[in-house]
Amino acid sequence: MVKVKKQYGLSISAVFILLISLSIICVIIGCSSKKDKPGAGKAHPAKTGTNISLVNKAPQLPKSPILPSSNANQTAKKTDTPCEGGTSTDVLQKKYNLANSSEKKIEVLQSLPDGALSRNPCAIGIVQTAVADEDSNVALAGIESLQGYKSPEILPVIAKAMSHPNEEVRQTAVNILSDINNPQAGDLLATALSDESENIRSAALDIARDKDEQIQFKVLEKGISSPYGDTKEDSINMLESMGGHRAVDILIEALRDKDAEFREKVTSAISTLIDKEFRSYEEAKTWWEKNKGKYDEDLSLK
Repeated sequence: MVKVKKQYGLSISAVFILLISLSIICVIIGCSSKKDKPGAGKAHPAKTGTNISLVNKAPQLPKSPILPSSNANQTAKKTDTPCEGGTSTDVLQKKYNLANSSEKKIEVLQSLPDGALSRNPCAIGIVQTAVADEDSNVALAGIESLQGYKSPEILPVIAKAMSHPNEEVRQTAVNILSDINNPQAGDLLATALSDESENIRSAALDIARDKDEQIQFKVLEKGISSPYGDTKEDSINMLESMGGHRAVDILIEALRDKDAEFREKVTSAISTLIDKEFRSYEEAKTWWEKNKGKYDEDLSLK
């Protein structure tokens, strides 16, 4: 009987030691309930390449150049509005971006129906990309697609095309400004007067003749101080032809020019308008400020 009790006592001890061992192991590896841990039971997806945000994967339209007005500085924005034929902006842009040759890029540009941009401006971003292309054929196809489009929304595209190395691309861009009646068109025409091409400078002045006086004077104010003699002289002739107080104001400022021969031509133009000759800018400025009120808008004495 004593022997049996001893064996029973040993069994209890063994169980007790086993329980203590399990408790220690549980503490080490952590056996607390999921309820005890915040957020327990919530599934966390594995981090893979497919979990990266796709926000930046959409085709990005090029930034437009800075123009004198915030209205003219609006870039072609991404839109979900369907383009001609139900093709979305993203699809058109992707098709152009995937074109692996100049020929295919031109095909995309020429596939736009006539007048599509005037009815649906969502494709302007594609053209803005095209006019910056190093291949002048692509750039030319891009800027030509804007012909007849009169909205100032295309001014950033024209500005970009005007900086292209190819003269024909720049010339075409300037010509398109003839269809746009907007003050910012005047800023771009004034900018064109600094182009190295005489043809482009001449075209800018010709286009300015058909704009309202505000734009004309803005262009001529830049033209009178152009680094090119032909543009300066053409500007004098236009100012003399236009007349008015503003024309005299601009001509007097031109008397500050360092070229003596040019100043003589300016003096002659002023004399034609108000029958007065000046020996210097300071003399002309002072006299005009005192006597401007004696002349009406047609420069006739009141």
